Amino acid sequence: MQALISFCKRYPYACLLAVQLISLFFYGFLDDSRLSQIAINCIGLIVPIIAAWVIYRTPAANWVAFILTGLAIVLTFFAEFGSYLNLLPWAHTFESLLYFYAAISLVMHMFSDDIVTLDELYAAAATFTLLGWGFALAYSVCQLIYPQSVLAAINPDAPRSFIELLFMSFSIQSSTGVGDVIPISGPARAIGALQIFTGVMYIAIVVSRLVSLAASSKK
Repeated sequence: MQALISFCKRYPYACLLAVQLISLFFYGFLDDSRLSQIAINCIGLIVPIIAAWVIYRTPAANWVAFILTGLAIVLTFFAEFGSYLNLLPWAHTFESLLYFYAAISLVMHMFSDDIVTLDELYAAAATFTLLGWGFALAYSVCQLIYPQSVLAAINPDAPRSFIELLFMSFSIQSSTGVGDVIPISGPARAIGALQIFTGVMYIAIVVSRLVSLAASSKK
């Protein structure tokens, strides 16, 4: 346990990445029931807390992260346990903004010096997953406001589960085009177009910079 705590303190971005990947694996075994939806939202609140923690270690403003995290947690609690489902779009909006803010904060951290460390490599991977999560929540908000914004081959008229939205988000962001879940409404396609641009620019600017710095450091 002491070794794990020491590792988390030394590599916080690795912890954020690990929690996201573990929760992603867990989501795959949940169904579309109400209980599963509550479990997804409860587990999903762990990631914003860790995201706020890693933002504290970056040059970004900490108070923005704390406000977004607080709003996301409080609104999700009332939406799920207080039966105020009309608050769910707002909860997902603030959580999505938190992930985007965390991604920007990690990029600021990676650009703060010209030395590539192991923690910055973890940060690069965590940033990619943060963007995927943020856009998945953006699709969720779009789906809540504009029903049937996202189409799938199975049960096309049903609302898409969060794992389906995550799968679509990473498929779009990575430009693999392997997904059978696609945005069909105007707002959803606008979000998709923005995600394609973000994913391409992230690889072109952030990842390529880390690769060039790593290569130059070996000379």
